[in-house]
Amino acid sequence: MANPAANLATIAPFLKPTLDTVWGTNIKGSLDWEDSGFAVSNTQDAYIDDQERASTGPMQVKIENELAAIDSFATGYSKRYTMVAYAQRVIVSKEAIADAKYEEAVNGAADVAQAAKLTQEYTAAAVWINAYTSGFNGGDGVVLGSASHPLVKGGTYSNMLTTFMSLSETAIETMAINASQMPDSNGWLVNGYDIKKIVVPKALEFRLMRILKSAQQNDTANNAINALKTKNYGMGVNRYFTSSTQYGAVTNAKAGLRFVWREKPSFDDESDEKRKSKTFIGYERFAVGWTNPRGVYLSNT
Repeated sequence: MANPAANLATIAPFLKPTLDTVWGTNIKGSLDWEDSGFAVSNTQDAYIDDQERASTGPMQVKIENELAAIDSFATGYSKRYTMVAYAQRVIVSKEAIADAKYEEAVNGAADVAQAAKLTQEYTAAAVWINAYTSGFNGGDGVVLGSASHPLVKGGTYSNMLTTFMSLSETAIETMAINASQMPDSNGWLVNGYDIKKIVVPKALEFRLMRILKSAQQNDTANNAINALKTKNYGMGVNRYFTSSTQYGAVTNAKAGLRFVWREKPSFDDESDEKRKSKTFIGYERFAVGWTNPRGVYLSNT
């Protein structure tokens, strides 16, 4: 296999101080995944487990001189997060470093830092992208967006619209109402769930802004307040979503979308005296996924 190290041939255009601009990949700024509903935590273990517990339901009428009816808690579904290591090396020859007239041309440290951020972005976005994809199942055995999430004590519930609705005031109101009626693990409506944030692809950012932030009701001549503005829903925009129509809501459910760090990104460099080159190394280790599907309410597309 050919040596992948950057050498004089690789950086030939950068050997003379005649360029006006060195351009290419932008340096990644803020991370979209951090605003896409993932709860972030840390661990010192190779894997962690989340375990569902279904509590008891309402009391039943007690007949005089009879024993009270018995109910019990039940163990539900488990979810394991196995920490995955990601790494990348960039090798630059001594000659390339010495002769390059532009630091950007041989900035291997910036390259691996960029790679670490992109790994996080694409891995986290895949959770949303594959929300309806067969085989990408959660701890309860079905995909994230499903009308048939099983309940521990029998029955099912849905965390998505019955039929797809384009992003609109009506769609968000419907999602909010439906989320408030989702049952707890015991199969009973306890508190319901409240929407905290709407997450959309870049293509829907401005539509969402008008829906949530307009003073009056959006896209209508009615002289009515924008009820959604009073809810103060957050906005999350993820440019890594591959669909321009898929969107969803993040709720206040415990243990929904999770991003678990084992080792945050670290960077190093080392010199290879035998080959007279320098190696830039980046490393990170994490797991991403979801535990409780009630953590999101989805648009069904």
